[in-house]
Amino acid sequence: MSVWADLEALAAEEAGLVADERFDQLPAIYDRRDGLLAALPQPLPREALEPLRRALSAQRATASALAAHRDAVASELGRLNRGRAGVRGYARAYDVQR
Repeated sequence: MSVWADLEALAAEEAGLVADERFDQLPAIYDRRDGLLAALPQPLPREALEPLRRALSAQRATASALAAHRDAVASELGRLNRGRAGVRGYARAYDVQR
């Protein structure tokens, strides 16, 4: 397999990890991608362009999915923080000690 085909396959693997919410496995993907990017020949041969375009497209979609997950987590954390503030208010009102 060529480096560009490996990058395309890696982008698909990354997308699968994000879809399955296996975020803890992403750093290994990033390390592998860095190694593959370093191994790309310069200049790139013509046959590398389409696989690299597909890899880039998949990676952009994955980045969007990660951003959506990040936003959902931030929203949940905000909701929990607001609920926590409400609970503190009740504790003060009823003079509850920790």
